[in-house]
Amino acid sequence: MRKAIVFILFFILIGVFSACGVQDVAMERDENLARLGKVWGFAKYTHHAFISGGRCWDTELLELIPVIYHASAADVNGILYTWFAGLGEDGWEFAFWYDFSLTDFLAQWRESMAQWEVYADEIVDDPELREIIEAFRELYALFADAQAQGRDPDWALAMERFPQFAGIIPRFNPAMMAMDMRPVADLSWINEEYLGALAARLQRFNGVAAFNRSAGPVYFDAMGVPQFSNQQAYFDMDYGDKGYRLLGLFRLWNAMKYFYPHLGILDVVWNDLLVEYIPKMLAGTDRLSYEQILLMLSHHNRDSAHTVLMGTTFLREHFGRYLVPVQLIAAEGQLVVNNTVGRDNPLQRGDVILTINGRDMHEIAAEVLRYIPYPDEEKALAFLASPWAGGALTQGWQHTPLRSHTRDIALRVLRDGVALTLAVTGMVSHSPFPVAELQSHLILENNIGLINPSLYPEGGIRRIMDEFADTRGMIIDLRQRPVYSFGFFSELMLYLPEAPTLFARFSSAVPARPGWRMDEPYYRLAVQSAYAFSYDRPVVLLMDERTISYPETVIMYLRTNPNVTVIGQPSMGSNGNITGLPLPGGINMRFTALGFYTPEGGQTHRVGLTPDIRANYTIQGIAEGRDEIMEAAVAFILAG
Repeated sequence: MRKAIVFILFFILIGVFSACGVQDVAMERDENLARLGKVWGFAKYTHHAFISGGRCWDTELLELIPVIYHASAADVNGILYTWFAGLGEDGWEFAFWYDFSLTDFLAQWRESMAQWEVYADEIVDDPELREIIEAFRELYALFADAQAQGRDPDWALAMERFPQFAGIIPRFNPAMMAMDMRPVADLSWINEEYLGALAARLQRFNGVAAFNRSAGPVYFDAMGVPQFSNQQAYFDMDYGDKGYRLLGLFRLWNAMKYFYPHLGILDVVWNDLLVEYIPKMLAGTDRLSYEQILLMLSHHNRDSAHTVLMGTTFLREHFGRYLVPVQLIAAEGQLVVNNTVGRDNPLQRGDVILTINGRDMHEIAAEVLRYIPYPDEEKALAFLASPWAGGALTQGWQHTPLRSHTRDIALRVLRDGVALTLAVTGMVSHSPFPVAELQSHLILENNIGLINPSLYPEGGIRRIMDEFADTRGMIIDLRQRPVYSFGFFSELMLYLPEAPTLFARFSSAVPARPGWRMDEPYYRLAVQSAYAFSYDRPVVLLMDERTISYPETVIMYLRTNPNVTVIGQPSMGSNGNITGLPLPGGINMRFTALGFYTPEGGQTHRVGLTPDIRANYTIQGIAEGRDEIMEAAVAFILAG
């Protein structure tokens, strides 16, 4: 008996030590691959061999992966050094900080003018548009004349003559820009301890020379937004191929590292995520596991509706293709029915969702949140309730918590304090949800004007303001999407006259230094008009957690006027131009690439904008069909 026990213990110990050995080998492999991913990504966005399009960055990686996968830790740095040296001249000694010049600007302007000529008839028929374009032409001539004479433009004269372009002109005058160059990507891993002799070669980097990037992995538009259209989508990807799975992971991780403006306000250290996600990616062999890992990684950027992996089906297949036919809203820490679809729908406004098919709603929500980039815990439920969570309307992600694999869905709800079990028929995820019938504008009781900016009115703002001339006040509901073009709100400012005002700052990528940002001011333009009058009554902007992206810009733009008050809840906090990143498997990842900040440079991402007057929804108010934020706005105007 004693001998049997000894033998059992012996084999247990052998198994333990064997498992430890296997685990150590796997950890070393993952660390080696993470080192490869970092070095490859750095070279991809800085080395001339790739920026020029002379070498295929994907092919280089796919050839390196099996080598590094089977290499020992002692050999990895040597392999990477040899590979990097073999790329040829890096071109770093010809560095410039910023390579978007006045010459580039004039070339793009010429192209724009050629496009305008296509619409010559419309321009002639629209005196306001014709006036703007003529001003553009005069400013262009001022700049072009200076370039022809080999001198800098008269910036002061340009600002004096063209105050309506006060937000554009400073971009091309380094002295006026007051550029705030700051690093975002953490390159502390480029050190001798981690990379050996290769560190010295990479530490030489001091910027990329200005030249044609059109064939490279990234190029930039006039706003400094990165464009990744040269990166291959590999629609016929083999999802069991470790190389292509890692290519997808490395591409996403590096694009975010060097071009996402908000790495510094995440809840994680982006550098640490690569080695964490490598074994997760290697563990899968099919499409759904591949999509799952990419969604889990992108969730960490907390980019709200701007981050979406278009072309994925994981969420629909994992949580179900049938969804409960309701619109939700977050109130008092619960997901509450705000609207329903279908005559026989047993749900009512104000119903609090407790369970779906017997599973607790908060448990489901917690699982869903692992895959979507909600801003923070405070806004989590509001983001789940939002129809644009993760680009919902194009992906069928809306209300992912309220999904089922069967059309017949059992719901447990709380109605007026009583728990009820209801049988609901689900609709397929691509079914369109009816849009509420709205008017572009109307006059409410008590002579208060209301603008619904999701509907553009015939005649534009001029027609609206003519009708609102004698109103007691005006409300603009910016809880809606989409909203009018920025030109509409710029025209509205003709009726709210103020001097040119700094209303926001934005940061764009510095093409010459991947991982760095350039902060610039964003001015509210001052345009003169013969037809506009001064509207000196209260203007209220409605805002809640459905206010996201462009409507946030509009609020920042309009609230600079002393007549304007913002009422409601904090906005979602995801703003700035987005870009698209093709990923292997035919996926197109969208994410914020232009940072947006308060005029003082403060954070808006994740935290959102703060209302001047807080107003909240309540479950009782929703059940009664009331809009408590609208009510607060009306009360404010009447009190004034």
